[in-house]
Amino acid sequence: MPTFLVEQYWPGAKIERLLDALERSPDDGADRQRRNTPRHIGSIFIPDEEVVLSLYEAPSAAAVGELNERASIPVSRIVEAIVVTDD
Repeated sequence: MPTFLVEQYWPGAKIERLLDALERSPDDGADRQRRNTPRHIGSIFIPDEEVVLSLYEAPSAAAVGELNERASIPVSRIVEAIVVTDD
């Protein structure tokens, strides 16, 4: 499944708001896989810039956008990305 980087410019964002919004994002394991919906991999919060960068596995950028919209997370852009790790 493709991976997407989501850039979120979020004026006034606090870590608590991000954590609350992520809790509102459905991530229900097997049901999520069956419905082919996005899986949140992780996020980086940059408080001084009011920016959040998030990674999702998802069938499409549109699916990631819809998930963030349902969780009331603002989205500036969504791009396909390749994740490189030390593993």
